[in-house]
Amino acid sequence: MLVAILLAAAVALAVQYREIARLRATPAARPNAPAATKSPGPLSLASILNLSGKNEIESMREVLDFVDHLNPADARGALEALEKLPHNAAADFAKKLILARWAEANPLAALAWAKSRTLYDGRSEDIAAVFDTWAAKDPKAALAAVSQVDDAHARAEIYQNIFTRLAATDPVAALATLRSLPAGQQSLNAYGEVFYTWALQDPKAASLAAQNLPPSLARNQAIQQLAAGWAQTDPASALAWANGLPSGNSRTSALTSVLTAIAAQDPQTGATYLASLPNGAAKDSLVVSFADNWAASDPAAALAWAQSNTNGQLYDQTVEGILAQMSEANPAGAAALLSQISLASVRDVALPQLATAWAQTDIQGALAWAQSLPKSDGDARNQAFRNVVGTWSQTDPASAAAFVQTIPTDPNFRGLTDVITQNWANADPAAAFAWAQALPSAGQGAQANAMRTALSTYANVDPAAALTLAEQATWSRNTQPPLDGNAGIETKTMANILQAWSTQDGAAAAARLSDMPPGTLATNAAKVVLSNWIAQDPQGASQSINTMPASAERDSAITQLINVEGANDLPTAFAWAATISNSATQDSAFTTVLQQWAKRDPAAASAAVQSANVSDDERAAMQQVIFQYSQAGAIKN
Repeated sequence: MLVAILLAAAVALAVQYREIARLRATPAARPNAPAATKSPGPLSLASILNLSGKNEIESMREVLDFVDHLNPADARGALEALEKLPHNAAADFAKKLILARWAEANPLAALAWAKSRTLYDGRSEDIAAVFDTWAAKDPKAALAAVSQVDDAHARAEIYQNIFTRLAATDPVAALATLRSLPAGQQSLNAYGEVFYTWALQDPKAASLAAQNLPPSLARNQAIQQLAAGWAQTDPASALAWANGLPSGNSRTSALTSVLTAIAAQDPQTGATYLASLPNGAAKDSLVVSFADNWAASDPAAALAWAQSNTNGQLYDQTVEGILAQMSEANPAGAAALLSQISLASVRDVALPQLATAWAQTDIQGALAWAQSLPKSDGDARNQAFRNVVGTWSQTDPASAAAFVQTIPTDPNFRGLTDVITQNWANADPAAAFAWAQALPSAGQGAQANAMRTALSTYANVDPAAALTLAEQATWSRNTQPPLDGNAGIETKTMANILQAWSTQDGAAAAARLSDMPPGTLATNAAKVVLSNWIAQDPQGASQSINTMPASAERDSAITQLINVEGANDLPTAFAWAATISNSATQDSAFTTVLQQWAKRDPAAASAAVQSANVSDDERAAMQQVIFQYSQAGAIKN
């Protein structure tokens, strides 16, 4: 009981401080704020935010007192001192309040400081904090400065906040101001906020203004949010108004907004209205949305209504939505209702969704339910079981792994080991690999596949260590059916690791290509590795290729070099093509280079061909390529 009392007190204090923070950011709401005095120094701020021996609520109380007595002229110094202190909730709280204090007195200076931050310093949040205070004090001046914000997303959010404030006092003027802005600054969300706020005050005037807007996305947004606001105060009148709109997207979105409110306040009125509509796609959309919202407060009633008033595909969609709502709030109840539904189309969708939602709050309950499902549910039962174990492995992979090892004969075994290994490897790839290697080696290929999954993920963290483990591991040859055709699974794993490694360090990955057994996998891996290396360091890759003896491997490397880097230096690419030993490969490389060169500088390309050490027939063929592609380039230009 004492714990509950203390918790309630803490929540109450937090709410109180949040309200005080709002007042600090809204000068008009706190006329008795203390006058600024000499500001406490940085050491005082450090002491306030030192949580040793006190909780965060105590620190926040001290922060409020600090900011109350902060001279706005000292705000920059306080913020700079704050940046040097450890990050915690009290520090975030202090930063917002100091910015608000500064923005009250000198919003342009506060904005300039906020704009100087980097994204990683919370630049967008700082800019928004300045405008929140500025808009409360002088929304028109704040509006004039929004164009200085270079972040389009932040700019749209700021416009939305400003117009919400403007509409609260004079929605007519707010709309006129919004429409006077350049087209690129007329945020759709701002239109929505103006009309939502207006509808709370005078919905009839707002409806006339919305319908007088020219057809546009802004008008659609205005009508939708107007309907949502009107429905909060007078849902019956809002429904009558929305129902009288001309057919189209605006009418459907307005009705959806109104019915969303009605579903929470008076669902029977909404059900009666829907029954009066003619059948069709528009009605079906409204039915599904209405049932979803009704299910948030009374899923059993919503389901009973759906069972009596829908059928076929509409019934499937409606019940799926209701069960999705129930799965979040009452998974056991959703499971009980689902057991009464025989339609396979509904169960196939709802079972896996319920499994994931239930496992997020009660692993053991979800696991017991999934194991109890009848085998007649087929793939949906198996997917539900996998979803429960997969969700479990995201938070406690070791426990999920221990459970799965108790059911090695289950038909889901390999799929379960795959998802556990992937989730575990994301957090600790070495531990995931150790577990995978200890799995039974016989049957389903679960062990080998899990080992490969762990090492492929490990390659993104420490590719050298992953490759060493792959080379040292004992790989099962007893996989039924074979997992990789004629190629050993260890070879495919090594190829995956080297390719992942090359995205970080192409040179290092290329140096380990010789560790792979020769064959198609090695050749394909070499192409990927070399392409990445060339893109990262063309000079280093070129020097390495230049040391290779004449061979098919060298010819392939030169081809990669031309494909990746050749367009940046066509004369050098042409020279590289001339060193290819295989005639067919060489002809293809020459053609690739000349096709691009002819479009840029056909004279230079022709001169290079004339001096090339090739036969007359080859020279004539290359000149023909130049002529053909130079003409194509001229026509295009």
